[in-house]
Amino acid sequence: MSSHTAPIVEELAKDYANYLKFDISSQMKTFDDTIEDVMMRLEEFQSIIEMVQSESSQCTDQYVPRLRDMQPEIANLCRRIDALEHVIAMVNVNLTTLEAAVDNAEAELGISDRLFGMLNPLSFFKKTQEPVIPNRLPMYEPPTIYRTNDYFKSE
Repeated sequence: MSSHTAPIVEELAKDYANYLKFDISSQMKTFDDTIEDVMMRLEEFQSIIEMVQSESSQCTDQYVPRLRDMQPEIANLCRRIDALEHVIAMVNVNLTTLEAAVDNAEAELGISDRLFGMLNPLSFFKKTQEPVIPNRLPMYEPPTIYRTNDYFKSE
């Protein structure tokens, strides 16, 4: 090597040596911070899982037996609701029959539908039907009377 190239080579070697120098402690600090953050999130997730499991076990241990104990009462309530639905259906049938009989009576007597319509607030919802006029007067048949005791047992 000549005397002229020696300082240039030394300077060039120092420049390239700076590329090989790196601070491993600063890079390890970022890894440590990342690992600590992940560990903290895992601990939070674990605590949430434990809380959900405790709530689930409380539900299983406390509420499921209570629901089993209430099963006969719920079945009784369902039967009563079914009976009430049947009563409502019968009332609907009876009301429809009564409205048809009133329409026929109004037609036979020549009474305007306005009078009964004003007295009956449900006439607004009534379907318009042609009144049926029988040729002869039918025999009077007393209506079937339904009692609640037929559907609901007295307690």
